[in-house]
Amino acid sequence: MPIHILSTLFTISTEREEKIHEIHCKYATKPETRFICNDSVEDRVHRRQFLTSFVLIWTIVRSKNLSYFKFLFCFTMSIMRVVAITGCDSGLGWALAARSAREGLVTVAGMYNGVDTKAAESLRRLCAHPCSLDVTNPDSVAGFRDYVQSLLNDNPNYKLHAIVNNAGVMTIGDYEWQTQTMIENTIHVNLMGTMRVVSAFLPDLRRSALENAVPSVPRIINVASHCGLQPLPGFAAYSASKAGVLGLTKALRLEHRKHGLGVVAFVPGGFVTSSNIIVHQGASGNAMLEKLNDEQKSFYGKRITTLTNYLQSASSHNTRYDSLKDENIIETFVKALTSESPKALYKVESWRYMFYYNLFKLPLPEGVTSWLIKKFLNFPEN
Repeated sequence: MPIHILSTLFTISTEREEKIHEIHCKYATKPETRFICNDSVEDRVHRRQFLTSFVLIWTIVRSKNLSYFKFLFCFTMSIMRVVAITGCDSGLGWALAARSAREGLVTVAGMYNGVDTKAAESLRRLCAHPCSLDVTNPDSVAGFRDYVQSLLNDNPNYKLHAIVNNAGVMTIGDYEWQTQTMIENTIHVNLMGTMRVVSAFLPDLRRSALENAVPSVPRIINVASHCGLQPLPGFAAYSASKAGVLGLTKALRLEHRKHGLGVVAFVPGGFVTSSNIIVHQGASGNAMLEKLNDEQKSFYGKRITTLTNYLQSASSHNTRYDSLKDENIIETFVKALTSESPKALYKVESWRYMFYYNLFKLPLPEGVTSWLIKKFLNFPEN
């Protein structure tokens, strides 16, 4: 294709995206008019659509290369792909939803704290669709799926592209310290919540994959953790939940490979100091102390207090929903979200994570591995 024609096509398509995005933003906050377009703007959009199609068809006829059909289809359909993300109230989830919306994808953001928060409003300004979601509640998950389905039904050119299971909780502390509520909540949110959302959307994603409506593979992206790859002391329930997520992801990928559905594990690496995931650690530490009997308090009390104070100081500045700024994490997620044929695993690792986790894989004496893990965690001494 001649360079000047390709440049023209990109310019026209970009202007078209901006107009449609403008319309989408204008009505996104008004459910009753969300999908109604201003006539004059719509006419201009249609003219640009016609001109784009004419230029491409003329080029294809001249070059006799039908592969350009796929190029235009992929380029123009990008703004019509629908992505549903869980756990978008703050930290990683908010950052993923914000970036997805900025990429031009129709983004539905599941919000545990509801849709009237500053985090929800900021996503709404990016033309995302905040939607209340508690992944531990089957009715809430069903409502989330219905909201996404209503977008698809009201807009025939929208296609379900991905669900991103990001909702997660983490309580740090030895298994014996943690209350039964803490342990069960970790499993219910991180593992069972992921399973509930997968169960709700899997038939829709499978059909989308079989229809082959868009060139890129529809996908499930499950946010996992290095703790699922190598269990760590103080993270027993969390490690178990994330190991379960990794196992679920691998099995689903094998089951649906023949259907053309991608299933991806996304391991974002360490970002505790730039998120709110341990913002409740202080209250959790107090609950742990209250749960222990006198013998346990005598044995563990000082350790719990020291660790709680340390973790509180590490998370005290993370009060904003948009505290995660790590571009490496976000760019890796974009690859998992937009790659035409996504890999099974996308992993973000600092040199420190890479160094230690490669050492953990070696057949070292258990005492040496335990010492390495202690150095890696770098928790304060009693």
